[in-house]
Amino acid sequence: MEKPMPIETIAGILNGRDCFYFDTVVQDNYDNVIFTGDVNGHLVKEMDNKKEWYPYKLTFKRVLACFYCELDTYENLASTDYLHDGSSCFDLIENSDWLKSLPIREDFNKGIYNHYRLFTYDVVYNIIAMEYQLEFDI
Repeated sequence: MEKPMPIETIAGILNGRDCFYFDTVVQDNYDNVIFTGDVNGHLVKEMDNKKEWYPYKLTFKRVLACFYCELDTYENLASTDYLHDGSSCFDLIENSDWLKSLPIREDFNKGIYNHYRLFTYDVVYNIIAMEYQLEFDI
């Protein structure tokens, strides 16, 4: 059974619909998907200097698949009010049904890919990638 596991970042576990705002999403020539924007400082617990907004760069490396959907529609699709209970807005999906069912090329090792879910203010992203890197401008 699938299980969302909150990702612990240098800012702690990030919670709430109002946490991630993004300005740009770019796919580069190396199959990386790069988000830039701001994280709501009121929802960040682990940063030493408190600011209203923390600029970030979130890179998903070697992306195989990406699905995105408007947030309220996603919650209707999933039959859940996921973010209304203070849950994490950035998760690793363990035992992912999507990853298991994805017909990955035979010359790729399915075991090195992960399913990530990112809730932004307006959109939910589900991404199958090797790894991620999150950087904050502190």
